[in-house]
Amino acid sequence: MKVVRCRKLIDGRGAQPIENALVVIDGSRIVHVGSEKSVGLPQGNYEELDCSEMTVLPGLIDPHLHLALGPGSNYDEMFQCSDGLQLSSGIVNAQMTLESGVTTVRDCGCRNRIMLDVRAAGQRDIISAPRLLVSGPPITMTGGHFYFCNAEADGSEAVRRLTRQLLKNGVDFIKLMASGGGTSATRRELASYTAEELKAAVEETHRQGKTVAAHCHATEAIVNATEAGVDTIEHCTFVEPHGKGRRHVFREDLAAEMVRKGIYADNVFVTTPDRERLEWSFENFRRLRKAGVKILPGTDGLRLYETASLALVLEMMVRAGASPMEAILSATSLAAKALNMDTIVGTVEVGKEADLIAVQGDPLEDIRVLKTPRLVIKAGNTVPPSGRTEARVRADALAQKVLSILNESGIS
Repeated sequence: MKVVRCRKLIDGRGAQPIENALVVIDGSRIVHVGSEKSVGLPQGNYEELDCSEMTVLPGLIDPHLHLALGPGSNYDEMFQCSDGLQLSSGIVNAQMTLESGVTTVRDCGCRNRIMLDVRAAGQRDIISAPRLLVSGPPITMTGGHFYFCNAEADGSEAVRRLTRQLLKNGVDFIKLMASGGGTSATRRELASYTAEELKAAVEETHRQGKTVAAHCHATEAIVNATEAGVDTIEHCTFVEPHGKGRRHVFREDLAAEMVRKGIYADNVFVTTPDRERLEWSFENFRRLRKAGVKILPGTDGLRLYETASLALVLEMMVRAGASPMEAILSATSLAAKALNMDTIVGTVEVGKEADLIAVQGDPLEDIRVLKTPRLVIKAGNTVPPSGRTEARVRADALAQKVLSILNESGIS
């Protein structure tokens, strides 16, 4: 048994923090939680983890990462990486992401079976990794965004067959590329699939009790994905064709329909140091939030050593008007519910998996303390630091660039 002694416990359910709390862990599960007076210490031998000067909260969840795309600086370079090199990147990124306090990751696309292998290695304790939900290769139109992952399909029946095959292969959810993206020769402002094509994948996936995520930059893609009934819309940037370029035009009617259907928006914020995209992400977040859309904090981290930016996204949410508690809930209980993981993780409750982090200070007063967890526990086991600092260094450098632009632009 383990006992985590907390100065303050944020349980992920939105209630007031519990002062001087104890969390009792037996194996991988939480068996008691509450104030020291109400819980008491277990009988017999146990290991005590002293966080009496720290705040403890649920392990964080990043609902949109790409752990294994390889060490390239852009998609074209990543495409040139072998499966073995991408697998190696996935292993390193998984370890460093876990050390950053992210104990659950939804990996939103890789080539072939690479992330299924990373998931299996983590489950067998061959590597240190977060709890992984994987889509395998995203389904895309011929030549579409992420075509190099080798899951191209055109037409409703082809999409249906490929969805069935991926589910047979053991993926946890289905990822659909409903518009273009950063892949060369694709266009963000154009939809890649019709509502009928997307609906074929949704029907097959929901039949097996799993979820569907749709990559949508184009407004037309958001329309199609919403009609098809996907579970999460990734990016949700409302891009429309405009002369020789493109523009963002928020659609309140679409946001209202997302609310009506219970569709989440994910990865609304970009962590790219690009002023125009940052400004839109703040405006888009505020409008979606005002409309009542449930927003998840996916980071879209995809490069080697650059998958530890969840704390930055949570800070951006707070800067954009969310309370620190709201930001924390988006990366704990709300994300767990969206990913169909809410009976397993997302809160510190009896019966849940013991995924916890401890930070110095109070994230409800300063959300930035989440950047440097002092203790990470996954499934009841303390995660030993590897001594590698690349992810933290890259995350800090990226945060400095992004926050500098925000400060210079007066975006807050």
